[in-house]
Amino acid sequence: MTEYRTEKDSMGEMQVPKDALWGASTARAVGNFPVSGQTGATLPDLIKAYGYLKKACALANRDVKALDAKVAEAISKAADEVIAGKHNREFVVDVFQAGAGTSINMNANEVLATRGMQIDPSVKINPNDHVNYGQSTNDTFPTVLHLSALLAFPRLDTGLKAVQDACEAKGREWARVIKSGRTHLQDAVPITLGQEFMSWRNCIRHVRQNLKEAADKLLELALGGSAIGSGLNTADGYRPVAYKYLRDLTGLAVREPEDPFEAVNSRWAFNNFSAAIRTMAVELTRITNDIRLLSCGPTTGLDEFRLKPVQPGSSIMPGKINPSNPECMNQLLYQVLGNDHTVMLCAMGGQLDLNVMMPTMACTTLWSMNWLASFLPKFAEDSVAGCTLNAERCQQYLETSQALVTVLNPIIGYAASAKIAKETLTTGKTPKQLIKEHGILTPEQEKKYYDIDYLTKRYPQAGFDA
Repeated sequence: MTEYRTEKDSMGEMQVPKDALWGASTARAVGNFPVSGQTGATLPDLIKAYGYLKKACALANRDVKALDAKVAEAISKAADEVIAGKHNREFVVDVFQAGAGTSINMNANEVLATRGMQIDPSVKINPNDHVNYGQSTNDTFPTVLHLSALLAFPRLDTGLKAVQDACEAKGREWARVIKSGRTHLQDAVPITLGQEFMSWRNCIRHVRQNLKEAADKLLELALGGSAIGSGLNTADGYRPVAYKYLRDLTGLAVREPEDPFEAVNSRWAFNNFSAAIRTMAVELTRITNDIRLLSCGPTTGLDEFRLKPVQPGSSIMPGKINPSNPECMNQLLYQVLGNDHTVMLCAMGGQLDLNVMMPTMACTTLWSMNWLASFLPKFAEDSVAGCTLNAERCQQYLETSQALVTVLNPIIGYAASAKIAKETLTTGKTPKQLIKEHGILTPEQEKKYYDIDYLTKRYPQAGFDA
């Protein structure tokens, strides 16, 4: 049976589990928001960001003589434990909670106060008066919102880099595997399989750069603005010192805002970062769809390459292998796109001098980033690196594609070339067979115009020579 202790906040007494580090305000929030069962503990980057923030604030307030040195030191040591992930289970407030993040901010304040007094029993630490000194949820939660995304970003970027590298490796391996291109889902002029994979590599490289540029905007923080941006109740000199500590602790080049009021009331930078995740997800969806199309089959589909088999595909059809890995990727990406839409609505939902929708912005974005970081390396391994070539099928499509007659345009004109294209469909003969029958090209011309480098490398593909 759980034992309880009595804690007080400004509204009165609350019963709190005896060994919990959190207190009355957190207990109220736990009772008020029984929503998803997903608590702050499921967002370790957010908890770590709180550890960095509260440590920086305590040390800055100590340096400007606003906080007793022993109190600040105890809070700092407790924050080190939070940064190390030792108290994640103490963050028990649901991710869907009261607006602005007041509940989880108080959860952090109470954990640090209680643990700080355990570390140094000679001091008395109040969650509001000491841990939260010179702060408001309204400037601290926007700060941890940005910091948590910045902390999660390297893992996401590593996952994307794995896909980029896998596409580049396949692009180089299949650089001279010529095949029919397709536009409008119909036959088009030739391309190499390597050029297609390298185009995916270049696309991922660009969306990674777009994400990095969006992440740079998150380095501007709201910290120091307190309740509304004015910095009311902050000590003189506190803000720049707090930023210096944050830079030293996190290794991130965080900076003070150009306009502290904007930094509190607008979430444009975070919405912009989420939009960059959306752009990435859109492009990954397109690439994933193409992988599924080009590998579909094996006898009634395109079957230009085959995916690494990872599990039986059917409980009724023996031997069936499905594209399980890219199917999972698609479903994940659809959820990521939905999460971005949620962020957009939350950013739009701010009113007057504060946006109170930040807790949902935090959890949905961190979910997206963490899920992608977990699965992208597996996608790179199974859906890209693990592919095996069906060279015969690629050659068959190339030889039978009516789009091959396109090379005749400069020689006999568009109209005459169109007649040859139509004849391929009515006779079942290949363009090369008909060209020989009609004597359109000399052997030398045929060798020139149907050479792989003439057909596919008139312009060097970006990345092949890098």
